[in-house]
Amino acid sequence: MDRNALGVAALAAVLAWLPACSSSALAPATPAPGLSAPVAQSPVNNATVASLTPTLVATGGGLTTGTGPVQYRFRVMDSVGTVAADSGLLNSETWTPSAPLTPTSKYTWTARSEYQGYSGPWSTPAAFTTPVAPGNDYGAWEASCQGKVTDDLVNCVWNFVLPTNSVQDLEVGKRVAWLLRNQGGGLLLKGSGENTVPWLGMTFSASRVCLGSDGHIYKIISDAGPGGVNGPQWADNDFVDPALCVPAIDPRLR
Repeated sequence: MDRNALGVAALAAVLAWLPACSSSALAPATPAPGLSAPVAQSPVNNATVASLTPTLVATGGGLTTGTGPVQYRFRVMDSVGTVAADSGLLNSETWTPSAPLTPTSKYTWTARSEYQGYSGPWSTPAAFTTPVAPGNDYGAWEASCQGKVTDDLVNCVWNFVLPTNSVQDLEVGKRVAWLLRNQGGGLLLKGSGENTVPWLGMTFSASRVCLGSDGHIYKIISDAGPGGVNGPQWADNDFVDPALCVPAIDPRLR
């Protein structure tokens, strides 16, 4: 066979191969399975949950085309939308976070179903609020001392805490400021010196509280600290830079 005949035969072979190759390359892929969004069941409606590790429950969210077992993923977001907890893939429609959430805080959560690498839509977000942190809260101080002012307020709270040191003095201050929060009650930042106590990443005076927005402070513990009397009082203590006053914080936060 001469060269021209060989060239024609080779070209014919290539042209015969191309349709088959193109047909294979353009063959339709297997369609993605349809997945519906689960529905949040509990907790919802900004309910206050009983624990800092609440159990989340969703239902539905299965395949809309075909059948098969789906998995679930839960996600919890804080008040600014940052992901606070993610469950990873689960075989269950319920999930309990392993780490406690922040006390007295609002969260939203959502869930979706997944199947063999495909993800369905997220459920409509549901909201809940966490409870106060567990621990010694010194009895019914809030209900008993609500509405009292000045000396009566300090004496009432003091009798629940019965402080003997600076840490317990601040427990009095936290509660006095909290009960005065609607009148501008707050805590006094104090970075050094005697009778300072760290809390929530800040350091506070153990014996003084702020009142109002102008930096007015009051001394509520006399002879504070270990070995002192740590007695209750309400004494005008002048003014400080208002920037040193932190608005009242729920004293049950840990």
